[in-house]
Amino acid sequence: MAFDIQSADLAGALNEVGRQSGMQISFPFDRVAGHRVAPLKGTMPAADAVRRLIAGTALTIGELTDEHILLIQGAATGTEPAEAGNDILVTGLRLANRRALESKRNTNQIIDAVSQDDVAQLPDVNIVEAARRIPGISVVSDRDSSRGHDNYQYVTIRGLDSRYNLVTVDGAQIASADSSYRGAQLAVLPASLVSEIQVIKTVTAQYDPHALGGQLNLVTKSAFDTGNYFTAQALGGWTSQTGKVVPDARANIRASGTGAVLFGADKQFGFVLSGEYQRLDNSARATLPGDTGGAGWTYYTAAGAQTGDIPNSTGVAVPVRVQDYAFVERRERYSVNAKLEYRPSDRFGISLFGGYYHETSAEDRYEALGLPAAAYTPGATPDTGALKTANYQFGLVTQPESRRTWLINGNAHYDLTDRLKLSAGLSDSNAHYNQDRWMYKWNTGMNEVTGSTTNLPQYGYSYSVTGGQPTITLNDQAAASIANNYQPRYWRHIVYNIDNKVRAAHGELAWNNGAEDRGFGADIGFSRTLTNVLSRADNHEWYAANPASALLIGNLDQYSQATVLNPLTAPGLPFYLIDAGKANAVLMNHPEWFRSVDHTADIYAAYYRLRESITAGYGQVNWRSDAVYVQAGLRYDTTDVSVDNYTRTTASGVTTYPLTQRNKNYAYPLPSALAIWNVTERMKLRGSVSKTIGRPDYGQYGATTTMTLDTSNSATPLTISQGNPDLKPRQSWNYDVSYEWYFAPGSLFSAGLFLKNIRDEIFTKSTIGSGVYNGVTYAAMITQPVNGSKAGVKGAEIQLIKDKLDFLPGPLRNLGVSINATWLDGHFDFSSLNSAGTLVTRRVGALINQPDHIYNASLFYVGGPISARIAFNRIGASPVSVDSNYSWRDIWADERDQIDLQASYRIKPWLEVTSEVQNLTNTSFEAHLGPHRGLLQTRYPVGRTVWFGLVFRPNTRG
Repeated sequence: MAFDIQSADLAGALNEVGRQSGMQISFPFDRVAGHRVAPLKGTMPAADAVRRLIAGTALTIGELTDEHILLIQGAATGTEPAEAGNDILVTGLRLANRRALESKRNTNQIIDAVSQDDVAQLPDVNIVEAARRIPGISVVSDRDSSRGHDNYQYVTIRGLDSRYNLVTVDGAQIASADSSYRGAQLAVLPASLVSEIQVIKTVTAQYDPHALGGQLNLVTKSAFDTGNYFTAQALGGWTSQTGKVVPDARANIRASGTGAVLFGADKQFGFVLSGEYQRLDNSARATLPGDTGGAGWTYYTAAGAQTGDIPNSTGVAVPVRVQDYAFVERRERYSVNAKLEYRPSDRFGISLFGGYYHETSAEDRYEALGLPAAAYTPGATPDTGALKTANYQFGLVTQPESRRTWLINGNAHYDLTDRLKLSAGLSDSNAHYNQDRWMYKWNTGMNEVTGSTTNLPQYGYSYSVTGGQPTITLNDQAAASIANNYQPRYWRHIVYNIDNKVRAAHGELAWNNGAEDRGFGADIGFSRTLTNVLSRADNHEWYAANPASALLIGNLDQYSQATVLNPLTAPGLPFYLIDAGKANAVLMNHPEWFRSVDHTADIYAAYYRLRESITAGYGQVNWRSDAVYVQAGLRYDTTDVSVDNYTRTTASGVTTYPLTQRNKNYAYPLPSALAIWNVTERMKLRGSVSKTIGRPDYGQYGATTTMTLDTSNSATPLTISQGNPDLKPRQSWNYDVSYEWYFAPGSLFSAGLFLKNIRDEIFTKSTIGSGVYNGVTYAAMITQPVNGSKAGVKGAEIQLIKDKLDFLPGPLRNLGVSINATWLDGHFDFSSLNSAGTLVTRRVGALINQPDHIYNASLFYVGGPISARIAFNRIGASPVSVDSNYSWRDIWADERDQIDLQASYRIKPWLEVTSEVQNLTNTSFEAHLGPHRGLLQTRYPVGRTVWFGLVFRPNTRG
């Protein structure tokens, strides 16, 4: 065997022997930490290479087979497996589980993790998909209901939505470009970025407290862990949904590469460079009876009036907004990461990490919509009926969007003495989001003088409801099938731009606080984070200038594509697809045929600039023995917020938008304590209590005041909606206990309980007051986010990992298993005004995006050149939105199962062929509402994705 191993830490050198030889090497991690070895080159058996590296240490070979070398402390005991101390690392394909277990075992906090090696064995294309394998983690798709839902975008930790959780890279916060939402958009981050994905579930004083659920920390790769190293993969595939809307079906592509090198006279420098590219094509035929707020269903009184009050209705749900969508999307992502490190000794080290992440999504959303008037006739059965008049519409939204994110993070540590250690870091992250949305629509019954729509009897429909899914038949199917009967309605162009900058600094001085130190220890530190968010929009809308211009613009028959679909909810009708090029060209070439709508108020309303400054100091004391570790700390966290808005002001008939500034500050002492009891060498008990906060979303602070006047409403003709810079953060007391049993190398059984009591939860409150509009004072309904609600969640987690079922006979001993389950029970109090103007509070039986259960199971095989895995993920039902008036309009995402497969075959030590299947069972994303969640809100098919490719490790030689 030919070896070429650079000077490195002993752990890294042993890992490199394993990679270059294709063998598994196990060793006691605590006995090799801190040892540095000279370069090793030449041809020799793997066992001889290992003996040279461990010369002068107390290690020896305790087991030697064709595939495995086990190192132990002291004299060899033969060829039977030996105990190798408390901490075992294994190189090769089983390294994945064992690295993650080491992180969990050696930390002071309660954490769970998945290593990059494990990610590589699963068909997960980004951080979100990889993180869902971790206990207590659920994931959700795109929050924008107007876009496709073909992939997961956000992470929920222990039932707390991503807006309540912090995302960091090597401890540095990464910016997220979202005007209203604080949670990071993780789908832009590639899985190849990380060495390990950690979920920190007990947040003590040294961590930013904006982590009601926890903190997701991405640990980047280090050349000092890998030695000289290179790997690359290239995969191609396809999705079963591609081509379902238009016939232009293209292959999906994934390619990535990572290289690491140690250099310098004493190999004191390390450099890692990685890059990734993805091109993902997809399409879908989706049904959406309604809109974002569940407006697709209503009830009727016996007198024939619409109502949301079921007890005073006939008790029959009627579909009043029946909608089909057809999505076509191409998503491209590319990223590059680099990390430079300098470690001249074990006492000093410095690192600089930089990453750039870019995502573009070119999406076309075609729409077919039946929108009736209120007149309703019951059918012969409760699931049938008729709406007498309606209009039918065809629309297109082209909505390309792009995200760009930068991160630079520098860290340094210096051991002033063996027990006194100093560390510090600086980071800067910038994120930009752009959406350029064009919307076109044609529909029946257009009045080109007023721009309004007339409901006509021929487009009314009868309906039937089966399994909560409505199907309609128009009164005059022939008329509805003629494209010339659809007149031009509107052209809209909306451009959103969002920028977010996060800059941070931190420092810490620790005494007698290392894992090997005993007795009392302490650490003190500080942090400062500056966040700037800028949100702005440009909004334009055009209608036909007059009936003559409408004739010149032309009806739908002049703008439809050759491809015609069949609406899922209106079988028998043609689903015309609008040609975006033709629709845009008529506006560009003949602007004189159109009249524009003044959206000045909307443009100003979308603007805000937010500046948030967070300064914190903390101190912790601890005591450690061989069996017990206890820690107590206090963090004092202060926040200053400044928000700039344009506020509409009318005086003497003249409306202006002066720029105004609002300010807020708050401060909290945040205590924490934890204890660890090493019951035996293999068993641990942990417990902790802490106080954390969840800062308001940017949009809750920053929303501009908007006013709408409706003089037909005699009670409150003026409606005012506004942000609230006086909001306080949510506060949570968190309680955790856990038990861990590392019953064999690469094995774990753990169980945990947790409880979070949350107060000052934020909800949208409507109150009756007064406001001035155009110089006149009106009674007003004022809506804004406020504090005051209570919330909470409790849960249990269990996990079982055994990476080798060595009690089974023959090849079956190469099987491994990983199983985890989470059960959650949450609630929050929601307050709103009822129809009588009285504030009513009701309790919702789960937090937003909190499922009641999460299950993961993985069975894998690693033997010789073959590795294979089948992975199952189940996420229970969770509320997506809550209605302010009627609980039956609460929208819940359905429980969802997904099965993924992966298999690889090693042709050469440096080359593998691999294949993957995502979503084997073709499970869709669905959401329901209704008294028993029996009415369909969304059905979005995802499809099955298949990948084939090659994995290269050219520096692994046989």
